[in-house]
Order: sequence, then C-alpha cells, then structure tokens
Amino acid sequence: MSKSFRFLTIAALLSIVATPAMAQRPGKPDKAKGPKDQPVVRVVFQDSDRGVFREYYRVHRDAVKPLPPGIAKNLVRGKPLPPGIARTRVPDAVLVQLPWRPPGYTFFLVGDRIVLLNANGLVADILTSLF
Repeated sequence: MSKSFRFLTIAALLSIVATPAMAQRPGKPDKAKGPKDQPVVRVVFQDSDRGVFREYYRVHRDAVKPLPPGIAKNLVRGKPLPPGIARTRVPDAVLVQLPWRPPGYTFFLVGDRIVLLNANGLVADILTSLF
C-alpha cells in the first residue's frame, strides 16, 4: 500500500467518525440563554475605572485587606460570592466619578479587589491588581 492511500483511508475514517459527534440534533436549534427579546450583555470594568478606585483607596488604605489565596481562587465571574466573604459597598463618592454606572449592578470592595455584582448577586467582573 502506498503512503497516500493510507493517508486517504485514515482521513476518510476520521471524517466518518467525527461527523456524528459534530452534528446537531434535528429540531433542537441553539438557544441563547436569557429572555428572547433581550440580547445577553456582559458588563465589565473599563480601563479608566482603575484610576478612580486606586485614587480613592490610596487615601482609605485601611479598608483594603488582601484576600487569603483560597478565597481569592473561589472569586470567579459568573458565580456568587463565596459564602462568608467580607464585602463593603463602594461609597457613592467614588461611584459618581465613574464615567458609567450600569443600572442593577452594585460595586463592592472584597479584600483588595473591586467586584461588580449583578442584580442576581453573581459576579459580573472583578478588578484586580489595584493596589
């Protein structure tokens, strides 16, 4: 057998095996998560936000305490805050300096990170390396 014949045989077998795994079930179209009429929007921190928070917490340094590594690892976008984690709401004096304030979201200082929580209490974004 020639090398090209073996190659073609292997390629044909792989395409036959891979096709059912990649095929979509009939009658089951991909569904977007969330309400039909509203697109899914991801709210994240802007680059300009870092300076606003850094300036405020440079003066109020006593409020900032580093997170233990185990808790820091469990602080993840799309999940709720880990149970028992200490959080402090970011003062309105800081928030008025932000160029944007998404409705239904709350800003918290969690250890040495600023966390943006959505209305369901899930972490939308995390601002790290602030201090």
